[in-house]
Amino acid sequence: MGIVFGKTGVAEPPFEVLAVRPGYEVRSYGPRIAVSTPCDLDNSSFTALASYIGVMKSPQNEDSKSISMTAPVVKKDDGKGETMSFILPAEYDDIGKVPKPTNEDVSVVELPPQYGAVVRFPGRCKPSDSSSRYSSLLSSLSDDGVEAGEAKWELWQYNPPFTIPWLRRNEVFVELTKEQAEGIKGKEEVGGGGLEKGKGRS
Repeated sequence: MGIVFGKTGVAEPPFEVLAVRPGYEVRSYGPRIAVSTPCDLDNSSFTALASYIGVMKSPQNEDSKSISMTAPVVKKDDGKGETMSFILPAEYDDIGKVPKPTNEDVSVVELPPQYGAVVRFPGRCKPSDSSSRYSSLLSSLSDDGVEAGEAKWELWQYNPPFTIPWLRRNEVFVELTKEQAEGIKGKEEVGGGGLEKGKGRS
């Protein structure tokens, strides 16, 4: 029942909270490895990724190895089209450890360390919702002296579709440079000078 009420019970990539500002927080992430596929409207992109890790069927990778689900599911537009990605568990810290997909539409990608501003919100998250949150986040960043209008942004979703809407966790992530992140950190240290560690919350 926990996943219906917002508890996912799955791991998340570790992160550091560098600053908490009105309406958003700044985080840093280390390198991660993900599997990715082009996004579509009929949910086949999610099915392709779920099949790769072995959700409810034999894993569609060359090792036939089941891989644990993590959160969030990431959607982004890289300029060549929208993609959906699953972040792989922390044990896959080298691309050579990752089983090769048998579906040619699924690819393994290395994600570099990232800094970003994150806003969290509930609900089922229609496209207009994420766009609105993105615009609001850009405005908040501008108030803090950071112009990130051309920055990459991503939608992160943490819960299964049957989770009660107002308990769902969605986030919009806007990528920042290290200098931008450190500049915001200088305005307000978390907890009066310390860093919070993100630990795969559920």
